[in-house]
Amino acid sequence: MQFSGFNAQDFNVFQINGLNERMDAIKRLIRPKFQQLDEQLTPFLSALTGQDIYPHIAKHARRTVNPPDSTWIAFAASKRGYKKYPHFQIGLWRAHIFLWFACFNELEVKSALSASLLSHERDVFNHIPSQFVWSLDHTVPAVIPQETLSPAGFHSMVERAWNNQKIRTPLRAAY
Repeated sequence: MQFSGFNAQDFNVFQINGLNERMDAIKRLIRPKFQQLDEQLTPFLSALTGQDIYPHIAKHARRTVNPPDSTWIAFAASKRGYKKYPHFQIGLWRAHIFLWFACFNELEVKSALSASLLSHERDVFNHIPSQFVWSLDHTVPAVIPQETLSPAGFHSMVERAWNNQKIRTPLRAAY
């Protein structure tokens, strides 16, 4: 089935009070659209990356009281999960859609990736389009626009996200 897009009703889900009520609406309205995205994007991402890619639709299973403020589908090269691997995410907050390339704190190759990123940081910084944004905390919708970063600010952001083990922050870029 062709992906039909997101609409106002999908975003209104995040205004529903109560965990069960909001989860019911997410399951009914948004998850079928994530399944459509899975059908269309998983083969494309597998071909693009040269790896088998697997979808992971957020279930919010650990929630017992507070309803989720966002929901997503993640695409990773692991059947068992996505947090330990670089992955793509598509999801919704109340006010917007996000499309991330994400690396979480649990990333298995964090040290190697961080070292490589820092050794090529000038090239990376110069090749990220100005309209991209960065997120240092996936639990809030706030972002840092690439166009507002200086090279020193970019360096500081990378250091904070990947080299400080005490801070649990993902580094994510989106268009």
